[in-house]
Amino acid sequence: QKVYDSTQCVYITNMLQAKRYLSYLGPDYFLDILYTGTKREDCMVFVFKKCPETHKAKELWDKHEL
Repeated sequence: QKVYDSTQCVYITNMLQAKRYLSYLGPDYFLDILYTGTKREDCMVFVFKKCPETHKAKELWDKHEL
């Protein structure tokens, strides 16, 4: 089982947002897909590296530009 340092990762459960992040960032920033029922029942979680590039993707997402 892989373990991630939560301070170095961005966790996304919104499928559309994850798709847009992948399109914008490419595969280099994508770490994993996890399945969990901890926060929501039957939830897939996309894990990305936390870095300036993912921060920029979040800003664009929030402005509906991604």
